[in-house]
Parts: sequence; C-alpha cells; structure tokens
Amino acid sequence: MNNKKRKEILFKIYSENFKFIKDNSSLKDNFDKGFGCFCPICLDFFVKEDLEDKINPLTLEHNPPQSLGGKSSILTCKKCNSDAGHKIDNEILTALLEIDALHFKPNSEIKTQFYNESTDGKGVNAKIKIEEDGKFLINIDTKNNNPKIHKKFFDSEVQEYNSPLFSNDISKSGWSKKLNFTFDKPNKTNERLASISLLKIAYLMAFEKLGYLYIFNKNTEIIREQIKHPEKEIIKNPFWITYQFPDNLLGVNIITKPRELRSILVIFNLKTKSDSYKISICLPGFSEGDEKIYEKIKDILCQGNGFQNIEVNNYINSEYNIKDIEKTFRLVQFWESFVEKQ
Repeated sequence: MNNKKRKEILFKIYSENFKFIKDNSSLKDNFDKGFGCFCPICLDFFVKEDLEDKINPLTLEHNPPQSLGGKSSILTCKKCNSDAGHKIDNEILTALLEIDALHFKPNSEIKTQFYNESTDGKGVNAKIKIEEDGKFLINIDTKNNNPKIHKKFFDSEVQEYNSPLFSNDISKSGWSKKLNFTFDKPNKTNERLASISLLKIAYLMAFEKLGYLYIFNKNTEIIREQIKHPEKEIIKNPFWITYQFPDNLLGVNIITKPRELRSILVIFNLKTKSDSYKISICLPGFSEGDEKIYEKIKDILCQGNGFQNIEVNNYINSEYNIKDIEKTFRLVQFWESFVEKQ
C-alpha cells in the first residue's frame, strides 16, 4: 500500500472517531469543526486537503521509530513529526545501541578511542564491531587519526613467542604481535530525552488504539506538554514499570490495582540488530487525580515485592476497537465500572 492511500485510510478512521464523539457529546454544542482529525501531539485540526498541504501537512509517523522496528501507523503533523525526530527519537536509538555495545552483543558496534602509554593521554579513534558469531573486528582508520599518535600506537606492539611444546592449540603457537590498550565505553545517550521518547511512543500507541476519547481526556495534557518541551522537567522519571510482563499483554492495557497506580499501561517491543527490549510505560487514566501516578511509581515498585500487588486488565487489547464506532464510549463505561468498586 502506498503512503498516500495509507494516509487516507488513517484519516478516515480517526475523522469518523472524532465525528462520533462530537455528535454524541457536549462537543456538538460548542465545537464548530467539521469532518477531520487532530494531530495528537499539538491538537491542531486538519481536514482532508491538509494531507497534501505544502507547509504543514499531516504525515505518516512510524511509531515506534522505524529504526527500532516501528510501522507507519499514526498521522501527526509535519512539524510535530520533525520536532520529535530531531529532539528525542534519535536518543532512544542511541541508548539501546549503547546497551547492545556495552554487553558486546552480536551485530553491535562501538565507536571509541584506544589509549596506552604511547599515546600520551591522547586517543586513537577506532571502531569495534561484534559479528554474528561473536568475533570482534577492530578498525583503526589512518584518515581519522593524528598520524603521529597513530604511528606511536602501532609501534608500541610487542612480539611474543608461544612454543608448540607448551600449547594445547597448535594454531596459536609461534610468533604473534600484541597491542595493549584501554578504551572508553560509549556514553553519548541523554537518558532524560531517551525516556521522553519512550513516553511519546506509549502515548501515540494509546491514541492509535483509543482515538480521541483518550487524548481529549484532560489528564493527557501533561504528556503532550512533556513531549513538546523535552528540555523541561514537566513529569519526573520514572514513567515506566521494569517488570517483564508476558507477551500476551503487548499493547494497551489497564492497571486496575493498586489504586495509586491505576493507569493505562502500554507495553511494546523495540528491536535493534542485536536484541529486543520490552518496555512498559504508564499513562494517566480518565479519573480525577490519575495524572499523579508518576509521584507513586517509584515508591510502590521499588519497595520489596511491589509487583505482586499489580492487577492488569487487557479489556482494551481483547475487546476495544476504534473502528467499531458504536462502542466508542464503552471504554469510559468500563473504566468507571472498576473505579466505582475501589
């Protein structure tokens, strides 16, 4: 399916979702927007002609980022798509690639500098690549290094002789050359921006599944503000739960208990060339005070066996479908049904 057709299909789905909510709520009395949809980040309104607008059109956004296995499943405006890509999306990729490299996982790479006594505290630029079979390949490019430092480094190699009489592996006997060196661990990640990228992924996944019923919820305002202003600490870490939930909960769920953690729980995988990482992010629910979950996560889950007290309901994954227009408000009804019991 080409991008134009994909955009038109998504536009229709979310425009119909908005129209049904408007026509069957108080919005119809004070909202004059016609058939169209909103960018879920900035909440600007777009009509179908805006799919091809030259200045700020609606664009297909890969969520999660395409570099981490995401698909084009959401429409956001060009400005929000570009701003987030520039400010935060690259940070989560950098963070996961660094984790891969620090654990020397197959298909990972480390760009670093080598040091030994010959380099006088100056580094030799190098790249370490771990292949599929676990072998290490080291590349030191003369073009990217000071020629004098580069020469000193290689001149510092020492020759060593291993006698075949005392070797269990005949292939490793004889003369060999060795270079002793240390190297810096990769440390380019801005952890705060990487965490906000995770928050954005979860928020857009919740919108993809729930539509405007969720983002018109006033508790999500702080999420959008944090995504739009990643340089500010609008929400404090952590946003996430480190417990590894089972694969059958991948997607959008609800934490029903304990009350302090009642929230939308979004679970997703991010994939690098070396590994897959399961992420679990909490988003505020529909009730008053649900936006305060970020004040509770650390205290509850970092004490003893806090995870044992969590109850997760997968009603959204199993039964809720944004395309089923007539059931749009059932999510709120379901939410209210378990809120009243607590």
